[in-house]
Amino acid sequence: MLNVFVNTWGNYNENGADGGEWITLPMGAEELEEVLSNIAAAMKDSDPEWTIHDYEWETEIDLGEVNEYSSISKLNEQLVGLDSLNEHEAEEIAAAMEAFDYTIEEALKRQRMGAFTFYQGMDMEEFAEELITDCYDLPEFALRYFDFVSFARDLSADGYTETKYGVISEC
Repeated sequence: MLNVFVNTWGNYNENGADGGEWITLPMGAEELEEVLSNIAAAMKDSDPEWTIHDYEWETEIDLGEVNEYSSISKLNEQLVGLDSLNEHEAEEIAAAMEAFDYTIEEALKRQRMGAFTFYQGMDMEEFAEELITDCYDLPEFALRYFDFVSFARDLSADGYTETKYGVISEC
């Protein structure tokens, strides 16, 4: 799901990027500890301070930026949580991050609390039309005159946010 190029600050200061290694997250916590221990041993670094020098998401969902100071174990924990989600739930997390500037951890926590209403794959006008047709018993005649564009704009002002994953609001 996420490839990270890990190195230690000690090795980086002595050798630049030489000696670092790509690892793929998520993995089990014990496996991660073993992988990092092996990398540190190969660098002859007995007290490693880890850094991430590059990363690649292996998902179409934008799950935020990773930087050199990101905690590898914390990233792994978050990705273990994401790995258990279905596509709808993962896109809901990504939409929450885009709309509300949450970190993965914050978005996961809020999602578990049921804090979001998410309409996957819809733009505001599609959402407005679905809301009116599903929730109100308007006659076909009235629907022909209904201004979904204006209603969508009003929904935006009322807490609904369009993202590239769909429309989301916080409850």
